[in-house]
Formats: sequence, C-alpha cells, structure tokens
Amino acid sequence: MQKLAILTLVVALAASKFVDTHTTLAQIDANPFGNVVLSAIKAHIQAQTPANEVNMLLNGVAAGLQQDQNDHDHAFELDTTTNNRIVEDLEKEILYHQNQISSNTQLRDDTIEALAVSEEDIRVTIQDIATNEQTYAREEATRNQQHETFVAKVAAIDDVIDAIDEAAKLIQHLSLGASFVQVKSKYETIHKRLTDNTSHSQLLQPVVAALTELATHGVNQKALTKIAQLLSEIRQQLVQEKATKTDVEDRQAAHWAEFSAHLSNEHTRLVERKAQLEVQIQEQKDTIEDAQSWIEFHTLELENSEERLAGQQAWYAVQSEIYETQTAERAAQNEIVDRLQEHISEKLSTTAQFISKRN
Repeated sequence: MQKLAILTLVVALAASKFVDTHTTLAQIDANPFGNVVLSAIKAHIQAQTPANEVNMLLNGVAAGLQQDQNDHDHAFELDTTTNNRIVEDLEKEILYHQNQISSNTQLRDDTIEALAVSEEDIRVTIQDIATNEQTYAREEATRNQQHETFVAKVAAIDDVIDAIDEAAKLIQHLSLGASFVQVKSKYETIHKRLTDNTSHSQLLQPVVAALTELATHGVNQKALTKIAQLLSEIRQQLVQEKATKTDVEDRQAAHWAEFSAHLSNEHTRLVERKAQLEVQIQEQKDTIEDAQSWIEFHTLELENSEERLAGQQAWYAVQSEIYETQTAERAAQNEIVDRLQEHISEKLSTTAQFISKRN
C-alpha cells in the first residue's frame, strides 16, 4: 500500500511538468516529506534568505537523501552477502542431511535383507547340527551293536573251539590206550557241550553223531581217526570263520573311525558357523538400529535446517521489501527536491507566493 502511494506520487510529480505551478506545489505539500521541506523553505523566505541559500538547503537535502541511499545500499549489500552465505550453508546442510538419510536408509534396507539371509542360514545350520548329531548317535549305536555282535559271535566261536580242543584231547587219550570208562566223565561233559551248542549246531552235528556212535558201539582206532579228522576240519573252519569276522570287524571299526571323525569335524564346523552367524546377526541388528537412529537424527536436523532456511529467506524477503520501499521513498523525495529546485529557479515568485499562503 505504501509502495503504491509512493508510486502514485512519483507519477504525479513526473506529470507535473504539464500542469500549473500551484497544482504541482499542492501535490508536494500533500506529501509529509514535501510538507516538511516546504515549511523549511517558508522559514527561509520569511527570514528573507537569499534564493541561493534556499537552493543550498535543497542541495543539502538532496545530498542527505543520496547519503542515506548510499548507506542503505551498503547495508543491504552486506545483508545480501550475509544472506547468500547463510542460505548457501543451510542448503549444504540440507543436502548433507538428505544424503545421510538416503545412505542410512539404503544401509538399513540392505542390512534388513542381509539379516533375513543370515537368519535363514542359521536356521539351516541349526537344522544341520541336529541332523549331524542324530546321524552320529544313530551310526554310533549301529557301530556299538556291530561290535557287541562281533564280541558275542567270537566268544561263541572261541567256546566251540575250546570244546573241539577238549574233544581232540579226549580222542588222543583213547588213541593212546585209555579205556572209555576212564574218560567217560570227561566224554559226557564234552558231548553235552557240543550237543547243547546252538550257534554252530549244524557244523557240529557230524562230530556229535560220531561221538555218540563211539559210546554206543565201542572204541576202535578207525572211528577215533575219523573223529580226530572231523575235529581238525571243524576247528579249521571255526578259525577261518573267526578270522573272517575279525576282518569284517576291523573294516567296520576303521570305517566308523573315519566316518565319526568326519561327523565330528563337520559338527565342529557347523557349531563354529552357528557362532559366526550369531555374531553376524547381532552386528546386523545393531547396524539396522544405528542406521534407524541416524535416519531419525538427520530427519530432525533436516527439518531444523529447512525451518532455518525458510526463516532466513523470510527475513531476507522482509529486508528486500524494506530496501525497495525505502529506495522508492527516497526516489520520490529526490523527485520532490528536483521539482522544488526547478520551481525556485524558474518560477520563484509563484513558488514564494504559494509557500507564503501555506498555514
């Protein structure tokens, strides 16, 4: 509104060249500044001051206006420089906070994806550990059962071999002339052991039959030789059977030693992997938490910087408005001084007459 009034005055004064002196002076007098200047000129006229002093007064006013404008220009230039520097700094701050929000958001989102992978990895690893432990327990139980079976079968073979050896001694005694009556008690014990055996009953059946026939039909060298031959053959088969079973046991034991070592090593690797993943998962959770905290921090700082920038821009807009308004006012005031100087130089009597009639 004030700028519109100033503009109206300037336009009116610019057009005053084409209207009469009284109208122009009336327009000047209606302006507060013009009124003050006319009052000062009136005081000089009433004091009968020479016209050149009135011009000096107006020149002084014009110089003062120019100095005010120079000072105002300088002050506004400083304000502009300061404003530009502050705005530049704030824009840099805003860009920095935006970049930090962007980078931390990317870090958070990438780490969330990585965390999902790590959590799946540790789930699979835990499952693998359980499978490894189940496999170890199952295979160990199988191996223990194999060993127990081997021990039991070897013990049974050794028992049969012992009975065969006892029977061979009995036959040797009979071959050397001992009577059946002398060895009958021993015979019955050996015969019972061989008869009661269940692990090798089919293998022992021929010798059991031969010994039974010996007791029934009496002792003769031919029968003793046959029995001795049977006992020797059976013993060889039992020794071979034991060797075969021992070989199988040794191979099974070696396989289990190798496989159990593999399972143990794999278990160690899996447990270490689980521990590494637990550390990794915790670090990823910490990273996500830290990134989120930085996002929140920089978001607040961004809002603060944007508010400060808006405040700075608003302040500079006000300063610019003040500068433009005051510059326009001084332009209008300079126009008033110019018109008055023109009228005093060219239309002194008319101007003096108008001024004298003022209240």
